[in-house]
Amino acid sequence: MKWIFTITILVCIKTGLLVGQTLEVYPGDVTNNGEVNNLDFLHLGMAYNFAGPARDSSSQLFEPLPVLPWSYYFANGQNMAYADCNGDGVVNYYYDAFPLYTNYGSVRNTGVQPDLFFPGLPGIDPVLGFDHAAVPNQVQGGQLISLPLELGTMANPVEDLYGIAFSMIVDPQYIDANSVMFNLSELSWANPDNDRIWMYKKVSNQRVDVGWVRTDKNQRWGSGKIGSVDFVIIVDILPLQQQFPVYFENIKMMDKFGNYSTVAADTIWLNTMADSTVSSIHTASYEPPVSVMPNPAQDKILVRATEPITGLMLSDVLGQIMWQDHSEQGTLTQINLPDIPAGTYLLRIETDSGLIFKRLQIQH
Repeated sequence: MKWIFTITILVCIKTGLLVGQTLEVYPGDVTNNGEVNNLDFLHLGMAYNFAGPARDSSSQLFEPLPVLPWSYYFANGQNMAYADCNGDGVVNYYYDAFPLYTNYGSVRNTGVQPDLFFPGLPGIDPVLGFDHAAVPNQVQGGQLISLPLELGTMANPVEDLYGIAFSMIVDPQYIDANSVMFNLSELSWANPDNDRIWMYKKVSNQRVDVGWVRTDKNQRWGSGKIGSVDFVIIVDILPLQQQFPVYFENIKMMDKFGNYSTVAADTIWLNTMADSTVSSIHTASYEPPVSVMPNPAQDKILVRATEPITGLMLSDVLGQIMWQDHSEQGTLTQINLPDIPAGTYLLRIETDSGLIFKRLQIQH
């Protein structure tokens, strides 16, 4: 009996918990280090579909909430109950990512262990970059820029990719951070099967944070395009020839065990033109009249414009694309909404003369 008792004590010490002891969780702080950021989002992918005791409190405020520990742990010994951000007893995408998104940037008062980001070494570490062949020689006020994102190269591919977190930095004199939109939904070497989730969050007028993670416990190896980013050049930039950078920083790549590795960051330089305003199919300087009815909506909406609609995309507040259609729609089109939770969504409407964003409230 003494030998069995000793083994039991060792197991309790290893997990750091005693029978019946409760944890104190802060919704969104999945890593329990005291701050909420895109690395917490990567850990949602590690705990995806795991389940355990639900919280007594359904609060999603950034405050300490008691919960019983789960039977599952991250590889570093952290209990997976911290990943249940909404407290319903199961880890999934929307319901747990939304509290993380809402509390993004929150820091508790005590016990904070800030995440450290170390820059990767070009030529040694794989690179997160833009497709430089798609970078225009010159940009103009109001122009919509769409750039493919690439991770790794054939000469220096990525190994053991399960998730990646990074920040994109823009100059607010030239780019409105509110116009930055990431599309990481397309199939690629990193996402051949749609077993992934992702989010992006405007942190300041200079920075947008991104988190992308798989959910099936399988790592990927390879290189090349993983998605794209769109942004709009501010219409009223100074009418002078100028150059400004767009670049990545604070990058961490993660394998399925939660081990981090460094990634080198890419920078592009965009050149403005004198008299820098444009009127073309890629301009956002002119918004043709567009109406969306009804709003709030339930299962369908009617979109009316004064010009033919050339593209439609519906995304949630996390940036996840819920539905899209890039076929010619005419000036009036009806959309049957996908089966998605009630909430606020962003409808992107593209016409020959501009790009328009409309907030859409969905109710059930």
